[in-house]
Amino acid sequence: MDYLQQFAEGKIKKLMVFMPPQHGKSELTSRRLPAYLLGRNPKLKIIGCSYSSDLATSFNRDVQRIIDDESYQQIFPETTLNGSNVRTSAKGSYLRNSDMFEIVEHRGFYKSIGVGGSLTGTPADIGIIDDPVKDAIEAESITYRSRVWDWFTQVFLTRLHNDSQIIVTQTRWNLDDLSGRILSRMNHDKSWTILSLPAICEGATSIHDVREPGEALWESKHSLKRLMEIKVANPRAFQALYQQDPKPFEGGLVFSKWNSISLEDFNQVKGLDGYGMDFGYNDPTVLLHVKIDKANKKLYINEKLYKSNLTSETIKNEMIRLDISKNTRIIADNARPEIIAELRKVFNMKPSTKGANSIYYGILKILEFELYITRNSHNVIREIGSYRYKEDKDGNFSNEVVEVDDHSMDALRYVVRDLVDGDKGVLAFG
Repeated sequence: MDYLQQFAEGKIKKLMVFMPPQHGKSELTSRRLPAYLLGRNPKLKIIGCSYSSDLATSFNRDVQRIIDDESYQQIFPETTLNGSNVRTSAKGSYLRNSDMFEIVEHRGFYKSIGVGGSLTGTPADIGIIDDPVKDAIEAESITYRSRVWDWFTQVFLTRLHNDSQIIVTQTRWNLDDLSGRILSRMNHDKSWTILSLPAICEGATSIHDVREPGEALWESKHSLKRLMEIKVANPRAFQALYQQDPKPFEGGLVFSKWNSISLEDFNQVKGLDGYGMDFGYNDPTVLLHVKIDKANKKLYINEKLYKSNLTSETIKNEMIRLDISKNTRIIADNARPEIIAELRKVFNMKPSTKGANSIYYGILKILEFELYITRNSHNVIREIGSYRYKEDKDGNFSNEVVEVDDHSMDALRYVVRDLVDGDKGVLAFG
């Protein structure tokens, strides 16, 4: 509740809340919160969205019931609704139906809509998205995920202004669901606050989660015994839906196993140290910081830069902003010698070594190590979850990879090959 109170007070502008199914997230964020916000400020314009218009409409009706309640009226007497169901607005009347209602004498409103629906002409002070994904079929469909993303960027965000607030609450389904895409594609927007509450505590995820490891989030409703039964039945689904930690499918994945690590722990790692860089323009330009503990066969990855539409000059400025040392060794994509030549005026940059089978060779080098990825490396985590070998019509996998959405993986190969082999020739490999 503390996070929602800070949101209501404007102290949090963008909030993500991840909770398991049937643990009260919609009751708090899509029913109680809008009513509370309109009680505090009856002039607010709020839009509430969910995966279907029917569910969004049910939230709308529930918010109305809360506002109509006698106890609510005693606390917030200025926030009242029209006494009758009105489909269209006329002079002296205020809308009240299952899609939208207005606050009498203030014209603040709450409008409900299904994800994918139109919001033309509807400005918003508060935007709430509750469960943009209905089920596993939608969650695993890249077409549906892209459709939701396009709606979010082209419809939902266009209804907001500088002072608008956003709350996205959902049960995680996929690394590339709406929240995953926001985290990975918004250039690590630091204004997002994230509250993730797993069904079974695995350690401190928030200062407000005071549970001991192994404790259920809501024992009286969803006991640890029941949760463990669900976990045994489908471990992957449980990890996503209940623990809010979706993992990729392993079939054909190049790197099927990896571990998460904090940035603080990454900074403490000693060993071989270098940077890998992959250039793009329409595609992102990527800079990774990599450390290798050869003695313990561990490889550590931290994402520093992942941005599109960067020129040589803007890349240089980004690296200066990131405080990249001029002496730091950076291994960069040799397909762009003109950019390397420009950046070498400032940084210690060297072109990558490529040759026959160099991709597979680099993969083999990485597979020599146990992988650790910092939790803020959202794009690396997303890419590694889809980086896979090519599959033939009979379902057999080759040693060639599908070269789609592999920008971080390319940068990783460049620097790992350099750190492990130095200047030894990969050109003769294969």
